[in-house]
Order: sequence, then C-alpha cells, then structure tokens
Amino acid sequence: MKKITDRIFYVGVNDRVTHLFERLWSLRRGGSYNSYVIADEKIAVVDTVEVAYASAFMQNIEKAAGGRPVDYLIVNHMEPDHSGSIAALRQRYPQMQIVGNAKTLQMIKGYYGICENLLEVSDGSTLSLGSETLTFYLAPMVHWPEVMMTYEKKDGILFSADAFGCFGALNGAIFADEVDFDRDYLDEARRYYTNIVGKYGSMVTSALKKASAFDIKMICSLHGFVWRKNIGYFIEKYMKWATYTPEEKGVMIAYASIYGNTEIMGKLSRYQILCLFLS
Repeated sequence: MKKITDRIFYVGVNDRVTHLFERLWSLRRGGSYNSYVIADEKIAVVDTVEVAYASAFMQNIEKAAGGRPVDYLIVNHMEPDHSGSIAALRQRYPQMQIVGNAKTLQMIKGYYGICENLLEVSDGSTLSLGSETLTFYLAPMVHWPEVMMTYEKKDGILFSADAFGCFGALNGAIFADEVDFDRDYLDEARRYYTNIVGKYGSMVTSALKKASAFDIKMICSLHGFVWRKNIGYFIEKYMKWATYTPEEKGVMIAYASIYGNTEIMGKLSRYQILCLFLS
C-alpha cells in the first residue's frame, strides 16, 4: 500500500510468477495488477486484482481504508486480472455497491453471479464520495467492449483502465518519474500497447479526445506506473501509436532465409507466409 495523495492510495500487487501475459506475450520483468482506494467520507475501491493475489490485496485495502468498510467498488474493466477479486471483496463487504455501466453489470452477473447492490452508470454520470467527485465515461474496445474510465475531479486523476499501461512489475516505485522510464520501460509500454490495444487505434483516439476535456494531473492505469509528471509526453506517445504514426523515420528490410527455398514456400499458405514476414 502506497500513498498517491492525502486520500488516494495504491493497493495493487506485483506478479513475478506468470511468464506469459494472457498466455501469449512474454513477461520478461513480471507485471503489476493495479488497484486504488479513495478514502473520503465514503470509501471507494477502483478495480480489483487477479484472484491469486486476493489475500495481499485485501490487506492493502484494510490499511488504506483505516479499517472502515468499503462503500463502493468502481469497475472500469472486467478482464479477470482486474475483476478476479470482485467476489472476494463482496464477501468481505456485503453492503458494498458495485459501480459499472450496463455491459459491466451484465458481465458481473454472468461471471460471478452477483445481482444485488449494483449501481449502473452511463457516459458522463457522476458519483460523490464527499469532497471527491467521480465522473465516468465509456471507452469501449480499449480494449474490451465494457471498458470505462473514471475521472476524480479534486486532484485531477484519471483512472484509465488498461490505457497507458505497461508491462513490468513495480519494484518499490509506483511513479514513472521515480525510474528511468525511457531507458527501462518505454519499450515495454510500447510492446504492451501494440499487443494489447494496438488494433483498436480509432477507439483509443476517441477515448483520448474525451479525456482531453478534463484537467488531467495524474494518470492511474491498471498496469505499470502512475504518471504525475510529464504526462503530455506519454499521451503524445499514445496518440502516435494509436494513429500508427512512426516515432522515427527509416527503412526496414525484412528477410528470412526460408524465402529462398521454393519447395518449402510452395507448401505455405499466404497467411503462413505473412506470419513469417511479420515474425
């Protein structure tokens, strides 16, 4: 558990055991499942973590909340590495209201059989926690259809779901400015975007246009670091990636020795040849 502001805490966990993210992409440096607690007059948890880490997650929440019960769970994304501890959290706090959009609540009912104390929100809906006000807006296909983002007005924090995420465990630091991000993590952020969100570029640009209406002073993603400085730099990177704009101009020559073997090439489908070219 780490403090982000006076009332907002990081309560996520690190995964240094899983070798393949979504059973596909290498986790060379592990990964993080991020979650946050807003401790105002009401206590809100923003997303949960992979169920295998539920015990450590619960301990982090109790510390951040000072032993007070959780009033709301905000669900921005239903992928199991972020929704996996919903049932455990509801069991611990049975009166907790689960906040999500229509698609999210449908999935919660289907995944976890939870049908009570659900609060449906729509694009632009707000929720007051006391001195803190949350605004929700939909960001479908960044990168699942139910995704939404949550903006906390007082401190200007955007809880961005999987957007602005990054591969890699957080080794003591939670803020991007506490590490040499360009040297150690920029490639992992680019690789994360390309593999997880890349094909939904138009949806990403649409979400970024919505976010531009807010005064964003901090970005809290569900994977990787919290951004509190030089935010425009990372947003610009996302805009380039989302619009398929080269970061550097150059020429790539793709070559594989198998291309010279006409016997093998003749047995491959066009799709297999394309995969070879892209590998």
